[in-house]
Amino acid sequence: DGTPGNTVIGHTRWATHGAPSDANAHPHSDCLGTIAIVHNGIIKNFDELKKALIRKGHVFHSDTDTEVVSHLVEDFIREGLKPYEAFKEAIKKVKGSYAIALITAYEPDKIFFAKKDSPLIIGLGDGFNFLASDIPAFQRR
Repeated sequence: DGTPGNTVIGHTRWATHGAPSDANAHPHSDCLGTIAIVHNGIIKNFDELKKALIRKGHVFHSDTDTEVVSHLVEDFIREGLKPYEAFKEAIKKVKGSYAIALITAYEPDKIFFAKKDSPLIIGLGDGFNFLASDIPAFQRR
């Protein structure tokens, strides 16, 4: 099953919020399983955002700061925004440093991404594109 499309996101986690565990491993999702997100960095206001989202009925499955963004995007989509607009609004609420990539079942052939004070490298190929937070991800092995 899974999400249809030609996009993939992956992540190697360095634990900053939440212990290393399967539940805290990326990607993280929203309540409906329609959004997948990976993130490097630190979201300073994640606890405040998480509490507000829980009051609205969101259910979290990890102790990470990353998962908050997927629920923020979900919340804005529920309010009627298109995924890209919802992503932009969610990013406006996030404080800290980050490199974020998100895919959604609503637009399965797109990757939404944002960065602030964290590296995010874009690689353009013939018929394919890459995002990475570190240059070695693009090097041949």
